[in-house]
Amino acid sequence: MQWQSLGFKDDPLKTAPIVEETLSLYTGHGHEIRACQRVLSSSNVRIVVEGARGVGTTSFGNYLRFTAQKDRHYFTTKNEIKVDQGWRLETLLAVIISHLVRELELYVQEKSVTKDPRFQQAKSISSRIAETYRSFGVEAFGAGVNYGKTAGVVTQPIMVPSATLGHHIEDLVALIRERGYQHGVLLQLNNLDVGEVHAEQDMKYLLNGLRDYTQMDGTNWLLVGDVGLRKFIAQQVDRLDDIISYEVHIKPLNEGEFAAMLTKRFDFYKNSEKVNIPIDMPVFTYLYQVTAGRLRYIFGLISRLMHSLQVGDLNDRITIEIAKPMLVQLAKDRVERTDITDAEEAALKLLVNLNKPTINDIAKMTQKTPQYVGRLVSSLHQKQLITIKKLGNTKYYMPSLDAIISYSSE
Repeated sequence: MQWQSLGFKDDPLKTAPIVEETLSLYTGHGHEIRACQRVLSSSNVRIVVEGARGVGTTSFGNYLRFTAQKDRHYFTTKNEIKVDQGWRLETLLAVIISHLVRELELYVQEKSVTKDPRFQQAKSISSRIAETYRSFGVEAFGAGVNYGKTAGVVTQPIMVPSATLGHHIEDLVALIRERGYQHGVLLQLNNLDVGEVHAEQDMKYLLNGLRDYTQMDGTNWLLVGDVGLRKFIAQQVDRLDDIISYEVHIKPLNEGEFAAMLTKRFDFYKNSEKVNIPIDMPVFTYLYQVTAGRLRYIFGLISRLMHSLQVGDLNDRITIEIAKPMLVQLAKDRVERTDITDAEEAALKLLVNLNKPTINDIAKMTQKTPQYVGRLVSSLHQKQLITIKKLGNTKYYMPSLDAIISYSSE
């Protein structure tokens, strides 16, 4: 199915976050936007942005960054910085330098910038580090090192001390402020998901090490992660906790905002006023309710649905009567591809109907031992059919969205 054949310039339901060219499509969170913009009216800011995956935390951060740059209050990079599992502090600082060098070279139309010794030195060290990492990657994979896992904290090469990298960031920030960006740079660090992406110990190490660099004059930070990031900082990273400027929790759009966002997207991408939306609104409403407003998941499901139903060929629109059974089947197919056992499926069905149970809750309901249930949920977690949230010393278990769609009607 091609959206172009239905009268659209491009896919209006892209799962990619809002970027500079699509700022006009951003919808909702007006109170949170205004609060953060007030904080961003000054410099040396550190804002924590947290929310469930797929609800738009990255788009929220991008909207803040790009609107601030339009007014030349801040300079920011085209892409947010995705912090990978197992990164050392030196790795993160090197990536920041690489992003700033690339942006200055591509988008600041002043030859005096690229000829400045500060820029040339930063570019040189960035190129040298990149070449070392390329060589390291080949050697690591050849030797069987599991690069990118937690062990990567030990095996990543350190060519340049973090203090030296910090000096280069300071030089680049000074160059940027000389170009009229009053408050310096606004950097967005993504993927700060404790437990899902980063082990607690690794995250604690990284944020503790980063703390001093977040206080460099002219650097401003958006720290973006899953629900619980702010609490983790408060409990585990005292040094950073003391200097957080503001925190914001991004909740899913309400149904009215969700409908308005869809209208914006379809209007933005359609070629003519005569073009009709090929999906009935009740389909979106059903998915909104069953996923609790997880936009990325909703859009991904719609995409698979349209391909499965060959919309644009024999069928010109999707109704709720067509969509619901097909969505359930698509979700069940994904669950079955994990090779789920009968015992695991029974436990998963139970989780769908419980509200954040513990191991003991599940054991009581199934009349099994906590040890037996623990092995089941561990396997389900490895198969990405459940998520685990830790509050204090207690772990709670929640079914994946595929599981919810598969079994909520049973």
